Amino acid sequence: MNYNNLDVSEKDFTVLKMHSKNVILEILPEKGARISSYSLKNKNNIFELLRPVYIRPLINKDSLKKASFPLVPFSNRINRGEFTFQGKKIKLPLNFYPEPHAIHGHGWEQKWEECQFNENYTILEYEYFPDEWPFKYSARQIFELDGSNLSITMQVKNTGQTSMPAGLGLHPYFIRTPNSFINAETKKMWINNSKKIPHKLKIVPEIELLSKGLHINGFELDNIFTGWNHKAKITWPEWNLILFIETKTPVDYILIYSPSNEDFFCLEPISHITNAFNMIDRSRHSHGTQTLNPDQTLEGQVIFKPIIN
Repeated sequence: MNYNNLDVSEKDFTVLKMHSKNVILEILPEKGARISSYSLKNKNNIFELLRPVYIRPLINKDSLKKASFPLVPFSNRINRGEFTFQGKKIKLPLNFYPEPHAIHGHGWEQKWEECQFNENYTILEYEYFPDEWPFKYSARQIFELDGSNLSITMQVKNTGQTSMPAGLGLHPYFIRTPNSFINAETKKMWINNSKKIPHKLKIVPEIELLSKGLHINGFELDNIFTGWNHKAKITWPEWNLILFIETKTPVDYILIYSPSNEDFFCLEPISHITNAFNMIDRSRHSHGTQTLNPDQTLEGQVIFKPIIN
């Protein structure tokens, strides 16, 4: 281990620091293996692409503020924390009060173990033992810096004796500027009900706007987009900076979250839609849920490619 890139607070709060070329990446393994900072520098400036997490408040009291975190073994909401799998009804804790749902899975709130660490390649792992979620699994994140590019590979492996439903994703919080916008090719958007659960798939004006360039400050969204071609682009005109995002199947969907009066927006690459575990009786192509048999692994990758003028 390269301890020159490792900071430990007086309370053993670890920050793994990676760097390559003009990119700096910081990860907090004890805090859900979340990214706390992802920054790009040129000769004049340092640009925080993700909303940075300030470490000091986290030592005394955990903060909801994150730069990015993993979504395993499911992404976003399960309606009221309830679903049925292979004839068994499962009830999960409601873990994001006041929302009446289970949300974001387990990994984002747990300690991950360091398997390998150096300045441009890191592996973290999390082992889950059944409770209300009755399936044993392990999860892994692989962070790799290659020049200015960052790839994050996520894996969920069924380590139990029975089949389990599974999904994965990444939940990054990007810095919002007055003129920042997103480009992405999609086909339809899920309309949510009053409880933020998708209930209707439609072609909406945001589809065309995304194709041409959707200015984040003009829209309040918390919606899944389908028919995504696995490529997106975020542009910050004020910084002359572009971030390309690429995935492959099974990371087939994006969720755009842009709450009003905030300094961030989220573009979440995910493998299934919100509440997908309650759609298992439909074709998998309509919701994305995977069923993992014992010893089977679900893997997805997200690649960030920043370019600055």
